[in-house]
Amino acid sequence: MANSKKKQKKQNNSKSEDVKSDFITVASHQLRTPISAIRWSLDTLLSARTGKLSDKQKEIVSQAYQNNKFMVKVVNDLLRVSRLEEKGINLVPKFVNFEKLVKELLSRHKYFADACNCKISIVVENNLPKVYIDPLQIKPVINGLIDNAIRYGRDKGTVKINLKKSKNRVLFKIEDKGIGIPLNQKDLVFSQFFRAQNAMKTQTEGLGLDLYLAKKIIEASGGEINFSSVVNKGTIFNAYLPISKNQVKENDDEKIKKIVEENPEDILKKEREFVSITVHELKAPLGLSKWSLEMLKGGKSGNLTEKQLGLIDQVYRGNERLLVLVRDLLNLSKLQEGKFEIKPERIQLSKDIFQVVDGFHIEAKRKNINLQLVKPKNKLPKVIADRNRIAQVATNLISNAIKYTPANGKVIVSLKKISGKKLEDMSDDNTTVNINHTDNKKGYLVFSVKDSGIGISDKDQKKLFSRFFRSEKVLESETEGTGLGLYITKSIINLHKGDIWFKSKLGHGSEFYFSLPIA
Repeated sequence: MANSKKKQKKQNNSKSEDVKSDFITVASHQLRTPISAIRWSLDTLLSARTGKLSDKQKEIVSQAYQNNKFMVKVVNDLLRVSRLEEKGINLVPKFVNFEKLVKELLSRHKYFADACNCKISIVVENNLPKVYIDPLQIKPVINGLIDNAIRYGRDKGTVKINLKKSKNRVLFKIEDKGIGIPLNQKDLVFSQFFRAQNAMKTQTEGLGLDLYLAKKIIEASGGEINFSSVVNKGTIFNAYLPISKNQVKENDDEKIKKIVEENPEDILKKEREFVSITVHELKAPLGLSKWSLEMLKGGKSGNLTEKQLGLIDQVYRGNERLLVLVRDLLNLSKLQEGKFEIKPERIQLSKDIFQVVDGFHIEAKRKNINLQLVKPKNKLPKVIADRNRIAQVATNLISNAIKYTPANGKVIVSLKKISGKKLEDMSDDNTTVNINHTDNKKGYLVFSVKDSGIGISDKDQKKLFSRFFRSEKVLESETEGTGLGLYITKSIINLHKGDIWFKSKLGHGSEFYFSLPIA
């Protein structure tokens, strides 16, 4: 019996880890794809391959580029931390020419160093031995140490790097003359999300993960890292790296391939932390980029060529997609924290639904889709609901119907009154109809949106309201989306003591419904 319980617990932990892994991987993928597309477009604009930009235009595009670069780092750092905590550090070490690796990374910092009026010098000991490391893991560590030294150094500062053999290891020593680290915060330097008070005043951006990751990776590699610092005089970091295989402990479960056994509550807590920090860190740069791009699109900084405008449009769409994802992540975070608020009041639902449908006529016309609204013959009773949240739900469902319906298709929206008994009968008739709220004596208003689109396979129907789920057919169509809309939509309707369900057949369209109790 004890073995059975132990086995069950192990299976539950494994499932929880899979849930977390899926969440982090998919969330990061959803963020990284548009960020990468934006980077390519901005690179093309700055390279002048589509025409020369004016100084003002170049300044705006460069600012958007820096915002994009920061967003890439935010996503990558959070993903690395999540993977590290989930599965430990998987190292693939080999002998590496460390001088070459460091100089290659330094060349990438030249532009940033010049912009900060910072001079970097490097001294390398003769016959420096190769280091036995995983270059993919160590590169971000060295990169972070160089970046911090430049970032927190004073204007017209200097950064000195020294590579030499120290006993049985290679020492990477980096020294700056910058702001230093306060004495009372030195014990926190390698903590997760730590940023010194004076650092936050100097640079408002940053997650405080570089040094946390650096220590974990260097120690797992069989090395060591320490520092010394004086406020307003500078900081020295010393990273010692192994030069032989026997310095790295094989099968060191504590440092290399540690699988953390956590209960589902702990995993959800870390997941919420991931969401919260991601949303917080991305909101500001996305807002700034949107403002910059609107200036360029509006011609306020001068005229652009047709190709340049095309690239700006691509960047703008990517930025909008990221804003939608951040908004959805914020809603997800609030739902998980139990802080997702609804403010119900007596409303005439039909009015709000009609307004939402009106907003989609231009999009439907653009796609050559026949969007119809079936108005009820008699005036419908009021419901108690949050007007904005229900409009959000209707918007999401109609948007999906139009998005996944090909040209010359049809989308029909309707609203009608149904008794609780009839809803009960509907639930019994169809496996995809799971209705739990049927006891309101006055009945329910039921919204429906029917399309002639791609439909949903039987396999995908079971996962439809899961977080980040997108069916194979949707992915094949390359239609953009976060995979969070239906999960959030279902949560909103459930908070209103209503239900959401659907009927669909692959290749023959779908029909989505939601019910709200009559006031």
